[in-house]
Amino acid sequence: MNRRRVLVAAGFGLFAVSLAELVRPGVSPIPGDELLLTAVGAVALLYAVAAALTRRRTGPERVETPDVELPEPATVPGDDIGAVLQRFPGAERVYAGAGTSRRNGLRRAAVAVLTRYRGLEPGAARQQVAEGAWTDDSDAARFLADRRLSSSLGQRVRRFVAPDSGRERALDRTVDAIAAVAGVQTDEESPGDPETTNETGTTHLAGKTGVRRRTRHWAGVSVVVLVCLAVGLLLEEPGVLLAGVVAVGYAAYARVGPQTSVDLSAARSLDDTEPDPGDDVSVTVTVTNEGGFCPDLRIVDGVPESLAVTDGSPRRGARLREGESVTFSYTVQARQGTHEFGPTQVVARTLSNSTEQELAVGQETTVTAVPPLRPVQESVPLRRQPTQYAGRAPTDSGGEGIEFHTVREYRPGDSMARIDWNRRARTGELTTLEFRRERATRVVLLVDARSTARVGHDPGAPDAVERSLGATQRVFPALLSEGHQVGIAAFGPAECFLAPDTGTSHRQRGRDLLATHPAFNTDPGADGTRHTWGLRFRKQLPDNTQLVLFSPLLDPRVVRVVRTLEAHGHPVTVLSPDPTATETPGQRLMRARRRLLVTDLRQTGVPVLDWPPGTPLEETLKREVATR
Repeated sequence: MNRRRVLVAAGFGLFAVSLAELVRPGVSPIPGDELLLTAVGAVALLYAVAAALTRRRTGPERVETPDVELPEPATVPGDDIGAVLQRFPGAERVYAGAGTSRRNGLRRAAVAVLTRYRGLEPGAARQQVAEGAWTDDSDAARFLADRRLSSSLGQRVRRFVAPDSGRERALDRTVDAIAAVAGVQTDEESPGDPETTNETGTTHLAGKTGVRRRTRHWAGVSVVVLVCLAVGLLLEEPGVLLAGVVAVGYAAYARVGPQTSVDLSAARSLDDTEPDPGDDVSVTVTVTNEGGFCPDLRIVDGVPESLAVTDGSPRRGARLREGESVTFSYTVQARQGTHEFGPTQVVARTLSNSTEQELAVGQETTVTAVPPLRPVQESVPLRRQPTQYAGRAPTDSGGEGIEFHTVREYRPGDSMARIDWNRRARTGELTTLEFRRERATRVVLLVDARSTARVGHDPGAPDAVERSLGATQRVFPALLSEGHQVGIAAFGPAECFLAPDTGTSHRQRGRDLLATHPAFNTDPGADGTRHTWGLRFRKQLPDNTQLVLFSPLLDPRVVRVVRTLEAHGHPVTVLSPDPTATETPGQRLMRARRRLLVTDLRQTGVPVLDWPPGTPLEETLKREVATR
């Protein structure tokens, strides 16, 4: 017999003796003098207080079912100002200030933007920051200055009354001043949907499958029993003692209820496992009780984090006898990629709700959505790079083409159509027109698929990886249609490389790879990109290959990768979906940091196509072609 059963038996024995004593006083062998009763009452009262405090501190321990109706929201970069300052581009080179505080980090960031956007030397920029002459905002100037600057009476009063709020206000004003120097708009924008937050609100079932635990649902009943016992003994009121009998009954009911394990099975069916992106997919789930009685079941299907439920509900409550089943249906909207439905999560509780059992039943189900290739309607701006293949990319060599290149002396065998007849009539010289040759280019489309790129300007908006994939799926067929050899690769923890090629079969391989390869999975994953990635990637690149990089450009590492590729003879064009926002100071500081990275690349001759959210891809490409 275990300890729990011994305690339950002892409790029932004492309860029986108490009832007998109430009916016939003096029948029990326990002495009933007043001192003993008072002592027992005091101990019961102290124990009741301890039980009440424990109940208030811990509360019920029931498992909360996960929220699976909405997809995982995108993270907006810039929530942590300290993290943004740690890798602020150029700050470590232009400011040697010691310390890791936010103030020192902001000093380095201020010097970095002053050297880039105001053309100051690092020494002059540091002097302006130290003297508070770098901005018209007095709070920001005072916050970063090396010496105390004079302040108004109102400012001194605010610092005295609320020093913490004054410090935070100065920090926010300093961030806004740095962002303003970098050209970031700091005006407050309209707030987003108040119901949308960066927190996912998603909880997962804890513990292993089949784990049973007590819910502490009836923990408060013991407090009632102890209080009735203490009050009855201390005040010598048998009626109060008798009132505790009801609570004792509830406590006994919660303790001695059936604790049998449940045996469930689940089956899931989808009306279409290979839909097109945007299609509705109907999901039907059937849960069957294979044995025992299940008076309270809470069922939640394992909807992928990347899919949204558009109709119905993936959760159901049920009461099943042995052999009975419950069936429910709901609808999800397909998104590009491969998505796995997890096991159906079930919480089975006893009739008294005192214990519960967690289960994960059923098998995983996969749905794959592959979008059709829809070429972009604007020309993709590639770098000039001569190759041996004919195509539509201009080179720096003369020959057949449509763009004038130069004039040379006539050579026997030159086409009559290329003779400059105007010059012949004017000067009598026989010359031949040379046009800029158009040749095919070998291109690799490189997608930044790291976890650091899975961010968006709004929690409900597509993240930068999704936008990059969408752009790649349109640029890939457009370049193939122009006669180029096109490949695909991923900058991320998973190996992914499709060598440049042409043809119908290559087009289909690229379409399937972009939609289903694990490197482009829309579900967030660990960023395990190794530092040797660049070396391995360069070994895979054929000679005379240029790249189009799709990246949000949020960290210095991607800039170093671009510079390394350029140094090894692989011209890079960057198409950068902007995932930054301006609602908070940290977000504005992140936008300033990204703008610095864009400026660094452009100053080294790398074309960067800045793609704002909400702007069609064609408009971004058209703007770039017009500025060339």
